Amino acid sequence: MFELDVATRHIRSRRRQTVFSIIAVSLAVAIIIIMMSMMSGMLSLMMESTIENQPHITVFPKENEDYIHLYHGLEKNILDREDVEAISSYFQGEAALQYKHSAEGVLLYGINPDDENRVVNREKDMLAGEFASLANPGSRIILGFKLANNLDVGIGDTVTAQIPGAEPTDFTITGIFQTGTPVDETIAFTNLERLQDFYGSGDVVTGLGVRLSDVYAADTIASRIDMETGYDAVSWIEQNSDILSLLKSSEGLVYLIYIIIFTISGFGIANILIMIVMEKVGEIGMLMAMGASRRSIMLIFLLEAGILGLTGVMIGWILGYVAALAIAAITIPIPPEMYFGMDHLPVEIELKNFITAGIFAMVINTLAGVFPARRASRMDPVEAIYSV
Repeated sequence: MFELDVATRHIRSRRRQTVFSIIAVSLAVAIIIIMMSMMSGMLSLMMESTIENQPHITVFPKENEDYIHLYHGLEKNILDREDVEAISSYFQGEAALQYKHSAEGVLLYGINPDDENRVVNREKDMLAGEFASLANPGSRIILGFKLANNLDVGIGDTVTAQIPGAEPTDFTITGIFQTGTPVDETIAFTNLERLQDFYGSGDVVTGLGVRLSDVYAADTIASRIDMETGYDAVSWIEQNSDILSLLKSSEGLVYLIYIIIFTISGFGIANILIMIVMEKVGEIGMLMAMGASRRSIMLIFLLEAGILGLTGVMIGWILGYVAALAIAAITIPIPPEMYFGMDHLPVEIELKNFITAGIFAMVINTLAGVFPARRASRMDPVEAIYSV
């Protein structure tokens, strides 16, 4: 088709400008791919941290009650439901932990370690010791990394737990965990029965953690538990609504940045096409005088925009892929307590990022070619010929 032949000839006639336009598109696509890969890695890390470091559903006592009584029956009721994989009952209480002259306020969690590991894999976060050491009802305790640092204690040391109305009790440290979240400074785990004895509460719990096979069914299942049992069941989605809203709003902002970057690169293509129109006025007039329709003239310049854009996209894909691989291969240290336990710069290369970047680039570049294409198609052939 002659429109394509004319379009390629125009592009070859201004090689320097063509190269710079393609480079602009390529860099824009590569930058977007890198940004999207880093964003994908960040979102995956945040979602994993949010979902995997807490129960998918947490069941709290009924309104105006402090404890869940007869919780074994409630456990069976919930375990019999579809999509429920595991359940872990816990007793939570505030206490002060003291070691020599240091003291820290903490939340003590009494748990069954096997059940807790099935709901939230705590063993993977252990820096020292084993989470299973809490299986026996003795006075054993596992501390968060920052809490242990604040108390200046380690494995084998003994800390004293104090609560109002009870005798101080010594606990031996058998493990230290690190999640990279504020939990490391505020929570300590011990055996469920031992903590119930310490608080003198009897065989009751303050909550149940539930793990599901489908994490996105949490809202629905939590509502059913709430309605059918009368206990307050809260999904991880509801508990982290602020974080999820932040992720959603930040995604919109990122796409706005993408549009700005591609628009800047689109100006490069628009500029070269306008220059071609200005230089090829006589040729355009001759083509129209020889019978070329205004539609064909417009198609010529839209094809030029498409060729420049597609070439830039393909080169950008290669540059973006190589750069993303290079960044993923380099560990950039980040303090784990800085953000959601992240200790390196996350990069996740996904096909959808390349497709999105390519579509964005082609749409912007095509739009950039519309103005010069319309300008060329609206020329008067006689005036165009005599203007040379």
